[in-house]
Amino acid sequence: MAREIDKIPGSQTQINPLDLKPSIGVGLGYPFKNGLSINYTTKDQIHDNLLNTLLTEPGEKLFNPFYGVGLNSLLFEQKVEANFIKSKIEDAIISDSLLNSIKIEDVKINFNRDDNKVNVRVEYISKLDGQTEIIEINYKNIESL
Repeated sequence: MAREIDKIPGSQTQINPLDLKPSIGVGLGYPFKNGLSINYTTKDQIHDNLLNTLLTEPGEKLFNPFYGVGLNSLLFEQKVEANFIKSKIEDAIISDSLLNSIKIEDVKINFNRDDNKVNVRVEYISKLDGQTEIIEINYKNIESL
């Protein structure tokens, strides 16, 4: 039984064949909460792949030492600038073949040095359906308290 797809003539919506069979898992959900979770759509998997790329430290992934942004180590360095972190995020996304179906719209880094907090917000457009998605990560450095 196939799902019916509404498509306006001339639209650029792409459909991954895996999404036509909702009972087939596309990949593992991230982060692992209460064990393993399975993503059943490519859109959910792309979101989790991006989150994984942002949170992975370079050198942490076996056989791919350059994979990941390394936000944990970058954010609380002395004199790190938001533009440097932004370029690291954009470079990591461009070089990750699993993220070739998204387009980065905006990356915002907000430092609150008084409270030792950092907010990272990545806004992207999925080329699959043209929808805007957001990943937001909040950090608080508790070591300096």
